[in-house]
Amino acid sequence: MTQERWNAFSKRDQLLMIGSEFERARVWEQDQRGKEFLGALERALNLIAFARNDPKWDEEMAQIIGLEEEVKTFQSGNSRREVAILYRML
Repeated sequence: MTQERWNAFSKRDQLLMIGSEFERARVWEQDQRGKEFLGALERALNLIAFARNDPKWDEEMAQIIGLEEEVKTFQSGNSRREVAILYRML
């Protein structure tokens, strides 16, 4: 994925792509597949980084940054919640 390609997607489609990674992480968290779980979170962070650089998110940047911080909390293992909360945050 490139920034240019990402920017061509609607905000809705961008959220769906991020949400897909959260859903993968949820399934792999339940199956105790740590490597895959972390991979899904990493891919979500990459997509969120694209969103941070997409001008159409300027008005919602605080929410995007908050989402990014939550994903990093799960990635570091410092969250006591289930990763499914990330999907609901969208």
